[in-house]
Amino acid sequence: MSDAMDEILRVWPERFRFRRLVTALHDEESPQEVDAVDAVLAGVANDDDEQTVFLSLLEAGDFGMAVHLMEECPASRRLRGLRRRLLKARRSEALQDVQRKSSELSQQANDAGLPVPVGLEKSSLLEMCRRSLPEVLERLREVETHLGRAIAKGREELEAGFPEERRGTAWGDRFDALAQAGFLRAAARMIEQGAEDEGPEAVPPLPAWVWGDTSPAVVLDWHLDPGRRWPNTFRAWLDIDDASKALIRAFSGLPTRGYDIAVEFVQALDRFLHAEPLWSGPLDPVGGEFLTVLPSVFASQELQRFRPQGSVDLFVAGSGTRHPEDLPGLRPFVAVGPDMVQRTGRGQGAVLDLRSLLQLVNLRTGRAAALLRILGPQWPLSTFVGETPEQLDEYLGVGDATRWTMLRWIVDLTGLGGATVADGVAYEAGPDPEVLQLFLRALAERQERPQIGSRPWLASWRHDREFAASVERAVLRPLEPVPVARIALWAALAAATASGQEPAQPEGEVTASAVLSTVRQASAEAQPDDQDEAFEEMPDEEELRGGLAQLSRLRLTVEASGERVRFRPCGVLLVLGESAEERLLETLAEWRTQPEKGGSSAERTRRSWEWDLRRHALSPDYEDVVALLERNGEIDPVDPRWIRLTAQTNDLLAGAPQIEGQTDLAPLLHSLGAKWESAYPGWTMAIRTPATAVAQVSARAAQVLLYELLANAADALSGSGTGAVSVSVEPQGEDDWLVDVLDSGPGIGFPEGREHLVFRDRKSTRGENRGRGLFRARQVALRAQGDLTLHARADSHPVLRGAHFRLVLPMA
Repeated sequence: MSDAMDEILRVWPERFRFRRLVTALHDEESPQEVDAVDAVLAGVANDDDEQTVFLSLLEAGDFGMAVHLMEECPASRRLRGLRRRLLKARRSEALQDVQRKSSELSQQANDAGLPVPVGLEKSSLLEMCRRSLPEVLERLREVETHLGRAIAKGREELEAGFPEERRGTAWGDRFDALAQAGFLRAAARMIEQGAEDEGPEAVPPLPAWVWGDTSPAVVLDWHLDPGRRWPNTFRAWLDIDDASKALIRAFSGLPTRGYDIAVEFVQALDRFLHAEPLWSGPLDPVGGEFLTVLPSVFASQELQRFRPQGSVDLFVAGSGTRHPEDLPGLRPFVAVGPDMVQRTGRGQGAVLDLRSLLQLVNLRTGRAAALLRILGPQWPLSTFVGETPEQLDEYLGVGDATRWTMLRWIVDLTGLGGATVADGVAYEAGPDPEVLQLFLRALAERQERPQIGSRPWLASWRHDREFAASVERAVLRPLEPVPVARIALWAALAAATASGQEPAQPEGEVTASAVLSTVRQASAEAQPDDQDEAFEEMPDEEELRGGLAQLSRLRLTVEASGERVRFRPCGVLLVLGESAEERLLETLAEWRTQPEKGGSSAERTRRSWEWDLRRHALSPDYEDVVALLERNGEIDPVDPRWIRLTAQTNDLLAGAPQIEGQTDLAPLLHSLGAKWESAYPGWTMAIRTPATAVAQVSARAAQVLLYELLANAADALSGSGTGAVSVSVEPQGEDDWLVDVLDSGPGIGFPEGREHLVFRDRKSTRGENRGRGLFRARQVALRAQGDLTLHARADSHPVLRGAHFRLVLPMA
């Protein structure tokens, strides 16, 4: 293309209709040779226009060129706005894919004990992705290739140092499983320390079924009579230990039915799973079949989280039974029989069929976990992800390493995939157990559906509108009682996205000034003709700072205060950030139209502080801070007096002398109830007390006890538009007062049998840095010669179906 022609084409208004042409003209650093006539004719033949070219650039990930077209090509305001939104959405989707892959590669390197590969620097990936997706994907492919070679080299070095005497042993099988899965750090630890790794990657996979169309019954016959003719190439399938042979013989006897036959099978299965026999009966008849308990299936420390008692019910059937009977009252159980087959879908009864049994007997190690791999995909998903987010949080445990290991176990045992899937789920959902539970359930549901399109669902969940809406609701639920906190969230995400900082960058943060500026800009955009009125109808600076601090309620934040917020890296925030500007406008509109509840914003702030101060009634500086509130109407969260008071409460000894005294619970409770309803407008509290109820406890201590119970109820109602709490005081004989507190929340999420954890220090199902209130309240109650118990986890009342706490205090 001549220089003269190049100059003409660069100012030709129609050039944006022809992608090849405009791309060649735009690349000034590396000019492309292009046949202008051919490029124009191809565009005419395809009937392309500017919008078609723009969309094709987005699809190809050529974002730099798309920005050039958007800036230089004349278009209406409406079309410019549409293009800007499309570009933002496609960039966000691309960045989500890039960060997910980057996180996966970083995790692979960490598991292999290797440094983070060069080329995964987040800042450079982010900048590259904003310009060109193909460019960043090419870099990731190069990184993946180099990492694969490094892992292969590390595996060879480990295998070269493997102790020869351990080859062919159960220990060696576990080492091989780790090495092949790329978990070289754990494999090296086995060699150096002889330590056993309990992650799912240390459990060898079931051997593949190599018999083609040969039925399991024929393979069973080969095992029972090795003298028969069988394929020499599959000799390893017959080279099994004595416990495996005994299990196969016992299974072959099940068709004859009978108590002794069933006992023989259960004993053989017990010896197969455990080095020392653990089963001791009983074996109960159920019709012509039998039911017993198989001990220590959930044997390891990690797996016991899912079922603390470790055992599962075992149903042993004879010939003719293809599916386990409906056995009401049983938790997920295992069923076995000569004619049983695994049915599609999930249910309470999981079948150990003959084919799976024949694969299982070839393992020398990890047998109990391998058995759970067979059963887990057949059981209800709640067996491993819990019924509630709180229960899932309890399963995952505390600490990033523990939670990562447990998530891998969950993904593995439910049949959802391996470490790569676990890494994808962890990146997308972040640490929020409710969001994590949504992703795991959605993956399980989509396992049974045919895959539509080329991208797996986990990589494209944002396009599932119904699911994306449920994720947004889950993220926002902790902020429902605080409307200004939702404004602060959307403003923070919008500010981060507009600055190019992307909210999922852990080192990035959004300041209060950026949030305030974003809210002012959104308010002006909503009412461009009267900006003064718009600013008057938006939250003021102090309210926004308070809302920003409330973002600490979210598990997706690293920290949040009145000054700044830092988000955790996760795909959910990237997707939410894409629509943050629109959501901010919607939330501001709701703010302007909602009636003020409980007076002005300053009055609401004051009442909230008056309520929250009750937690600190036993602390030495309590009166000083109350006086501070009286003077100023609010408390600055960074005020040294407030910080000191909070530290005093956290370090408070429950044996403080302020606990001794006498208090009438009736008027105190009514006073606190009024402050509670002022702090939480929209929720109601019913209080039933006798005319007087004098307890042997100081007013300060009683105030702290009642505050913690009512604050806990408020936390339980968090996220609900309406809620109710009931408090009653009744005498128990002539010695004690019973104070019962019930709420309409979801109940306590700790697993059955572990409800006591609700009173353990810093043990909470509601997030990190929680779990001190109930612990402290119980210590105060015990020092007052009373007690605080969880009377019921849930459903102790026909209407108030949440938790039921009972406080016992001695009568004066």
